[in-house]
Amino acid sequence: MARHGAPHLPLEQARRRLAAALLGVGALAATLLTAAVAPAAPPAPDREPGAASSELAQRSQD
Repeated sequence: MARHGAPHLPLEQARRRLAAALLGVGALAATLLTAAVAPAAPPAPDREPGAASSELAQRSQD
C-alpha cells in the first residue's frame, strides 16, 4: 500500500535547506541585535554623528 506522507528529501537537499535557514536566522539576529544595542560612547563633539574615524594621526592645520 502506498504511503500518503510527505515525500522524503534527499540528504544533500535537506542539508542545503538547513544551511540556508540558519544563514537567514543569523542575518536576522544580527540585524535585530544591531538595532537594539546602543553605541558604547556618544560621538565626539567635534565630529558629525556617523562620520568615519581614523586610527592614524592627523596633520595639524597650522
